[in-house]
Amino acid sequence: MYDKTSFPKILNIGPSGFAIALVLGAAVFSAGCSDSGGNNSNEPVGSSLLSLNLPDSLTGGTEASNHLSLASRALNVAKSGNATRSSSGVGEPCFYSGVEDDDVFRNGYRMSKFMISAVATWTCLSDTIIDLSDSVPHDGLIQEAENDTLAANYDADEPTHYSVTDDSATQTTVRLYYGFDRSMPPTSGDNPGFFLSWNEADNGDISGRMVVDASSIDPLDSDPEAPTDMRVDFDYTDTAKVADMFLRFDNGNAWADGLRIEVTKDLTASSLGQVFTARGLMEMKAQFAAVDGITELPQLRMYTVSDRLGEGAAVAEFVDVSLPLEIDAVTGDHLGNYLFDKTDIYFFDVNQNSITPWDWIDKTITDSQYRGGRNLVTMTTADIISFLSLSPTYFSGTECANLGDDCTVLLNAIFTDGFADQEQNQGMNPMDWRSTAITSPAYLVSVYPNGSNWIGAFDLMFTPYP
Repeated sequence: MYDKTSFPKILNIGPSGFAIALVLGAAVFSAGCSDSGGNNSNEPVGSSLLSLNLPDSLTGGTEASNHLSLASRALNVAKSGNATRSSSGVGEPCFYSGVEDDDVFRNGYRMSKFMISAVATWTCLSDTIIDLSDSVPHDGLIQEAENDTLAANYDADEPTHYSVTDDSATQTTVRLYYGFDRSMPPTSGDNPGFFLSWNEADNGDISGRMVVDASSIDPLDSDPEAPTDMRVDFDYTDTAKVADMFLRFDNGNAWADGLRIEVTKDLTASSLGQVFTARGLMEMKAQFAAVDGITELPQLRMYTVSDRLGEGAAVAEFVDVSLPLEIDAVTGDHLGNYLFDKTDIYFFDVNQNSITPWDWIDKTITDSQYRGGRNLVTMTTADIISFLSLSPTYFSGTECANLGDDCTVLLNAIFTDGFADQEQNQGMNPMDWRSTAITSPAYLVSVYPNGSNWIGAFDLMFTPYP
């Protein structure tokens, strides 16, 4: 009898380090952090200027063990002569769980939750920085932080200097500098590793930008697959809040160039309708799995909707993705290599801890091609045909035998059956507002702020929107 588990995990196509890489920025502030004892609540405190109040079903919820006391860890002003509050006054949980393991690509919902948790983390951290900036002079002078490069407890992940500037009556900018000795402090000509500027217009609109240069933060411990630059644009009005995140990957990342995540909160929508919309797009440099005979670059795009409580739907599209179906590396059994397009739909509930947190799971291969490499040694095509209920002649003739043949029936059978520990298609379309919302997803079309390249994307400047 053929063992399902010997089949490859089709959706686990991303490097295991990707989950860690995306939340690199959170580690910039949270590494080594612990709450200093004054506030252990999961409820946010202080500023909520940029908060989106995302439901847990979109973020995975906060991790209670990762309370961030940024007064001592980020700005390090808790004990400065100008501080007006102690670090015990700040204990905001800013790290969101996202997904619990590295199997990010298992379905469209997990991909969405993973991405949205990064936006939730950074909006929370931005609010904390904004709150803490009230504790120090807004004179634009570069101040020493407590983190001294010559001290035994020096931490390269923490800033050594900072400044806060009032650019106008409505705009403020915070800059954090990393790795500077006190004998040679940064000057106005040096670039900070962290830049946050925000503007509160007279009409109540809020706009802002955050830029993080990961290469300047502990460069000796850099990850060649991690993002090197990140930017988040904020545009909040009385009708909608939009946080737009752009990440550029290190040149050492063999498969990804950039990632964009946009989260919108509609302030005019019904609470039980499409309140939150999240869109994601990855710019690829190569296939996740290199396969002979496949030179196409894959495309990954995601679209998620949710009501205010957290019930929603996620749809992901994989386009031109390579799929090597190696059955057993020891015996040499291989079902061949394929190029496929897939639409992945997942309708999710508010309670993700329930036995069935989904209403409908539907993974559909919309197009595929056989690209060679089939080699059955201990198995036969008849074994596969029998197990997946394919036609008797499926691997012969013109069905799925020759280069370029359409093998969509085979790949859909794998997802429908849950073959080889794949997540089985199950449930049914509830035909509610979510069905309408994802009928024609408006996907992002570029990962770049200017639409074509990274030029100027991470400049440390921000002009408030008119």
